[in-house]
Amino acid sequence: MALAAWRQALGRTVHGLQRETARILRMDVSAADTARDVMPLYELTNAKQIAQIATGSDTDIGGISRCHVALEQDAAGKAYGRFYGTVSSQIPRNSSLERSGYAAFRNKSRPTLFGSESWDTSLYPYLLLRVKNNLPQPAQTSNPSLRAALHAHDPSGPAVPRAVHALGLPYPGVPTPRSAGPLFFINVQTDGPVNTDLYQHRLFLDDTKGDAWQTITIPLDDFVLTNTGVVSESQVSMLREKVQSIGISVLLEPPLLPADEEPEVPAQDNAASPLSALRRDTAERGSNSTWAFKDST
Repeated sequence: MALAAWRQALGRTVHGLQRETARILRMDVSAADTARDVMPLYELTNAKQIAQIATGSDTDIGGISRCHVALEQDAAGKAYGRFYGTVSSQIPRNSSLERSGYAAFRNKSRPTLFGSESWDTSLYPYLLLRVKNNLPQPAQTSNPSLRAALHAHDPSGPAVPRAVHALGLPYPGVPTPRSAGPLFFINVQTDGPVNTDLYQHRLFLDDTKGDAWQTITIPLDDFVLTNTGVVSESQVSMLREKVQSIGISVLLEPPLLPADEEPEVPAQDNAASPLSALRRDTAERGSNSTWAFKDST
C-alpha cells in the first residue's frame, strides 16, 4: 500500500512538472494565459472517482451518525455518486461530546513529492455544482436584496452579516430560509496556515424542482470562514490559488456565531431569541434524520 501511494505521488509530481514545463515553453506569464471558460474539479461517475472521495462524520469523535458515498445508475444507465446515511445528534451515554450531528464527504488529498496538489481558482469567480436531493424539503432560496444589504461580496467584511447570508443563520429582524430536515453545506479547504479552517456556504435547494437535477452556482467570495463549527471573528479572504478540497456536509444544526458577536437581548427575551438555539452548550438528544443526496459534480 505504501508503494502504491508513493507511485501515485510520483505520478502527480511528474504530471505537474510536465504541465509547468509546457507553460514555460509557451512563455505563459500568468495563469490567465491558459484559463478556460470552465475548470472541471471532479465528478462522481465511475468507481475510480468514487475511490478518491473521503467521508467523515461525528462517528470519528464518538457520535453515532453514519454516511457513505456509492456509485449508482439512473433509469437510462447514467452513473452518478450518491451521498447517503443517517445523521443524529444523540450523544452516547458517558460521552464527553457537547455537540453532534454531522456527516460529510470531500475529495481526498492529492500528495506529490513536493506537497499536495491543489486547484488554482483565482480566475474563476463561481463554484458550480450539479446535484439533486432524494428527499425534497421546503424551498430554500436566497434573497438577492438581502445579499446586497449584508455586503456578502466583501470576503473580509464583518463576520455576522456575511454568515447570516451565506450560512442561512437565524438572526433577529432578518428573514432566513427554513428547513424541516437536515441542512446541507458546501465546504472548501485551502492550503492555509490553520488546517482546521474551513470556508462554508449553505447549499440552498429549490423544492419546486422535486428530485430533478439542479445546477447550483455560488460566488466563491460569498464563502464564510469557519473553524471547528464556529464562524471566525476575523474573516480572511480565501486563498483561491491553493484550493485543496471541496465537499458537502449535512448538519442538524448550523455553525455557531462568535460568542461576542451576538446582539444584546433583554434577559426576559433570551429564551425566545433565535440565537439561543445557536449557542446551546449541549446537543439535543434523540434528534435523527436520514437522507439521500446525489452528486454528479
